[in-house]
Amino acid sequence: MSLRDLPPRRALPDDVRDRLRAEVRAGLGKPRRTGHVWYAAAAAVLVLAAGAVVVTRQFRQPAEAPPATSTGLTLDAKLATAALDRCWAAVRTAGKTGRVPDRADWVPLFTDTLGTDSVVAATAAGKPMFCEVTETTVTVSDPAAAPAYAPGSRSGLLLQSATGLAAGVVDPAWPQASFSKKMGASGLDFSPASRQFVAFTGTAPAKAVLAIGDGSGTRPMPVLPKAPPPLLSVTDRPADADRTSAAGRALGDCLAGADEVIADAAAYRAGPLLEEQGYRIVLGRLGDRVIACTTEPGPGGPRSRAYPDFYAGPAVPARALVVDTLGATEGGGQSRPRTPFAAVVPSSAVSVIVDYGGGNGADTLVTDGMFAVWLPVSRLKPDAKGHVKAWDAQGNVVYDGMLPLF
Repeated sequence: MSLRDLPPRRALPDDVRDRLRAEVRAGLGKPRRTGHVWYAAAAAVLVLAAGAVVVTRQFRQPAEAPPATSTGLTLDAKLATAALDRCWAAVRTAGKTGRVPDRADWVPLFTDTLGTDSVVAATAAGKPMFCEVTETTVTVSDPAAAPAYAPGSRSGLLLQSATGLAAGVVDPAWPQASFSKKMGASGLDFSPASRQFVAFTGTAPAKAVLAIGDGSGTRPMPVLPKAPPPLLSVTDRPADADRTSAAGRALGDCLAGADEVIADAAAYRAGPLLEEQGYRIVLGRLGDRVIACTTEPGPGGPRSRAYPDFYAGPAVPARALVVDTLGATEGGGQSRPRTPFAAVVPSSAVSVIVDYGGGNGADTLVTDGMFAVWLPVSRLKPDAKGHVKAWDAQGNVVYDGMLPLF
């Protein structure tokens, strides 16, 4: 077969091209190996009928070469490309292109996602940089900023965002690392190439107390100073929801006062509001995600908690939300506790009946596919379930099934 007999060249699919480009850039971002010599035994270029070009190499590695470092980090090439493009667009809009290397010099190393919050750890002309995107916001760390180092170490923060994301670099002398936030210490994955790490703390920077250690467990973990200001943090896709109605005000006030932070909090539409004797629960929706926010009396005044929606299971017509009992003595409660039952049902539903069994039940209205009721004390059992039946405006049953109550 001659070259003229080959089929016409076809373009690679966008996702394949993006993945290959990101993988090549990630390889370029890794430091050169020293102390060991790699010998190329052969290299061949294969031209496939589809028009793609594949380069294959075979290497002989000296026996003394160490094994490759293994971490739990991954690179989603498609996500990285889209996020970095969006961060670059925000930099251009803000008129700050002179403060960062060109977009072509941004090399993604790994990605991480929690709910609607995604972050790309990258290098910009060799300097560590982080690009965080949510459904409505963009945050970019300052590549020119020096890390805020923990005392006695070269581990430090480069970014703390309003979503609770913390990102930085690990001391080059540490073969491993551990990270501590409110719920205790755990192992910390970081890039072996750039020493970069990310952590979703779920806590606003002003309230966060973070520490980092060498992973040995034998030395105290120094507290990390606050990170330097980001290069920018903007809302590039505004989607502010109503905060003037009773439910809207309750949701806004609750989210603002909660210890936990919710990405894109201002964009959640207020749903049902349930109040009784100082206890309150209000639900909110953003697309398929539903959050609950509770307020209860406490010895130091009202206390609010936000419950993010990290459900990642298969699509289901209805599901219960996990919400703690309000006024429990272990939480500082001073009066009779109340336990809310909150759930998601089909968005076409307008009313629902919850049958607790034994002749007990409750009926309520559904708002935007969400509802909440107070549970009777008799149903506060770990394995308790309720029969939930929902109707649409035409009287058709849109859900009929069992859901866990507690």
